[in-house]
Amino acid sequence: MYEEEKSMLIYWAKKLNEKGFVTARSGNISLKVDKGILITSHDCYLGELKNSDILLIDNKGKILEGTNTVTSEGKLHLSIHEKFPEAKVIIHAHSPYTTALFYYFDKLDVFSFEAKFYLGNIKAIPQDTPTVTDVEPVLKELENSNIVVLSQHGVVSVGADFKEAFSLIELLEEQAKVNLFIKRIAISGEGMDKKEEADFKKVNKYELLSKGHIERLVELVNSDREAQELGKKYGLTCTLAVKDTDNGTCVCFHYKDGKIIKTDTDENAEFVIAGKYSMLKKIFNRQIDPFVASTQGKVKTKGDFTKMSKWYPVLVRTFKLWEQAPVK
Repeated sequence: MYEEEKSMLIYWAKKLNEKGFVTARSGNISLKVDKGILITSHDCYLGELKNSDILLIDNKGKILEGTNTVTSEGKLHLSIHEKFPEAKVIIHAHSPYTTALFYYFDKLDVFSFEAKFYLGNIKAIPQDTPTVTDVEPVLKELENSNIVVLSQHGVVSVGADFKEAFSLIELLEEQAKVNLFIKRIAISGEGMDKKEEADFKKVNKYELLSKGHIERLVELVNSDREAQELGKKYGLTCTLAVKDTDNGTCVCFHYKDGKIIKTDTDENAEFVIAGKYSMLKKIFNRQIDPFVASTQGKVKTKGDFTKMSKWYPVLVRTFKLWEQAPVK
């Protein structure tokens, strides 16, 4: 049963080993199928994975096919699959540069545009045991990012398929290597120093996309010299809509050379960012980068990516300014 799917697990397990993301008997992977979850067994060697090392279990962890025992991280896989049903694949790897970086530092500095789009602000979850015994912090962080670092333990990455989950591990490992090579890390668990954090707490908070919130967002952009200069330099003339899919509230910002000249409720904007209230709140409250939320599928976006890329410096400044109008 599931011979094709098992072949996929074997292929990607070998890739993990070849890249050095797992060694010896470390790491574990799982794939959701129609009758349950295919998962690697305890103490197996991913670099030499065999069909007999792959078990079929139900959503409670009961073995439906196979004679070995489930990986010691079985609870972690089951909990993630339950909370994030859209995540078909889970990979737990022990990528060495990532592990080394977060042993000494609290966060990752991202140096490439691609990594900024796909990784964002990666933080490590403290671990006191060789296996994940407290799953809740992992689940909470996976709400913000599809890849999570486990301090002194490795990473957990989720995706709709193996390529998606694997690529995040690969990209994070590359950036961790760059960080270690140039030794340039901004040490801050939340991406803010103490003064920034104190200032952020003093800022007024708004109801998401309320009249006061919209007015403040417009004011922040139109009164910022850097945003205006970038807007003229890159010719930011477009319509950008933000929509709360929970209640249907939508606001469309009309830009002309970087300045917001009006707002309305038009949902047919050139660019649209649509997401649940909880995720939009995280974006405005500095908990997740809007570009990362888009590339990881936390929010839905519509628009010409080529133009978005061209206007990237302006949009980065815009979103940075909007962080000054946090949501209640």
